[in-house]
Amino acid sequence: MRRLSLRLPNRLFVLFVLALLVLGAGCHGFSGPTPTPFAEQISSNSEGEAEPEATPTLEMAEAALTAETASDEEPDGDEIEVPPASDTPEKPDASETKVTPEPTGKPTRTPPPTATPIPSTTPTSAPQFAPVLQIQEPQPVREGVSTPATAIPTAVPEFTIPKGTTNILLLGSDEPVGDGGVKRTDTMIIVSVDPDGPTASMISLPRDLYVYIPGGTMSRLNSAVTLGGIELLKQTILYNFGVPIHYYAQVDFQGFEDVVDAIGGVEVAVSCPFKDWRIKSPELDPEDEDNWYVFELEPGIYEMDGDTALWYARSRLMSNDFDRGRRQQQLLRAMLNQGVKLDLVPQVPVLWNSYKDSVETDMDIGRMLQIASLAPAIRENGVQNLYLMGKTESWIVPDTNAQVQLPIWEGPGNMSDTFQRLFLPPALNKANRAPIEVEIVNASGNEELPRLAAENLAWHGFVPVINDEEMPEKKITTLTYFGPNFKGSYDWLISWIFHLRQSDVVLNDEDTEFSYNYQVVLGQDFDPCLNELFAPQSFLP
Repeated sequence: MRRLSLRLPNRLFVLFVLALLVLGAGCHGFSGPTPTPFAEQISSNSEGEAEPEATPTLEMAEAALTAETASDEEPDGDEIEVPPASDTPEKPDASETKVTPEPTGKPTRTPPPTATPIPSTTPTSAPQFAPVLQIQEPQPVREGVSTPATAIPTAVPEFTIPKGTTNILLLGSDEPVGDGGVKRTDTMIIVSVDPDGPTASMISLPRDLYVYIPGGTMSRLNSAVTLGGIELLKQTILYNFGVPIHYYAQVDFQGFEDVVDAIGGVEVAVSCPFKDWRIKSPELDPEDEDNWYVFELEPGIYEMDGDTALWYARSRLMSNDFDRGRRQQQLLRAMLNQGVKLDLVPQVPVLWNSYKDSVETDMDIGRMLQIASLAPAIRENGVQNLYLMGKTESWIVPDTNAQVQLPIWEGPGNMSDTFQRLFLPPALNKANRAPIEVEIVNASGNEELPRLAAENLAWHGFVPVINDEEMPEKKITTLTYFGPNFKGSYDWLISWIFHLRQSDVVLNDEDTEFSYNYQVVLGQDFDPCLNELFAPQSFLP
């Protein structure tokens, strides 16, 4: 059988696996045929139900590693063999025929079978400990040191999190991981996995948040790493946001670019026009302004290679740090979607032994396997994306004139509420409610719009289904809900997605046989551009 040979850089694979296990399943797409990429492609790349696999355990991992070591032909440690997808079972090779062994002169005694250990249903791991806040209040100013120009806040009370919840801090550094040096962290995303459901949520932490560094003074959030390493960053997050971090994983940006290329690129839905400065070629001097130009993306579906994905993830000169965080979450989910397609999760036990020293992380293999066992259900139930836009106050530090963001903690819709949602299931999660399905009919005359509409719906937890039938063009987008009333319909959210008033949603309480909960007919007026940072939350449970 032909296999696709995939190479991943050592330092990145474990982080990719961590992200894949935590969120990979959360990238729930839409039903319907897979379309070809639209718009200007950055690069181009050329179902049947499977039986469920056994839950991975630590014992299974050890057995797999032992078998791998004992094999006569060991595969390259960097090579992952992934079987191509097939709609039908593969036929046996005709050259493979059964051979009946000839009997020997005298039969030998068959030894009694030995007992085979039965793997446990739940993978074992080291105990999970929540960090304890070491400094409960700001330290007195030492003699001879000036009083900080920005008032130091008191510690935020620690959130009560659901039993068994695991909080993971994913970090991206612009300096190589593994060289032992102090690294600056530009990307910080907290991922929270709740096994009761199970569900997952993630929130981006802008690097310019101006917070108290326990034992020190006020500074940017990302400076905690340079001042005291990951442990001080964990303490800083706990002091200022009340979130205990159980594990972390860190990778550098070169590793990010490498893995995107290794998995064949990622598919990204760009719903709004986006542009920013981009260097003409990676080998050019970034200090020479003539080596830069403004690169633009129009709305569409793009296949991004590693270089383009890194540009999309890091750009903020023509946007801001909050939107950059949104794009990083979007790319993470795109990478995880691709990882699921390549079926990398089952290979975690075998590959762990080769790659466990190649990335900075404090998560053990047992915990990884536990999270991996939740992945299929998380995929079904959904992932919640959270942002801090509109929940900060711009501030210029008097001593340095640095432009930073002060957290606004109290008040409706501010940081306190947002971080609380990190430990609540997504509003449209499918663990405790039926999915809301939306049929998309294209009457806009633009073949790209249905896919962009589907991506917007799926991002917020709806289940979109694209109707491929040709329709006469219409000027106005219409949205119809099929049910006796709007109770539990999330009409306030779906109307926002399509730039409609809540009162514009038509109630059809007569057609009880309609296959879906909603039908949207995209007209020529449909604009897929949404400001996700300001998605409505007033009616969230």
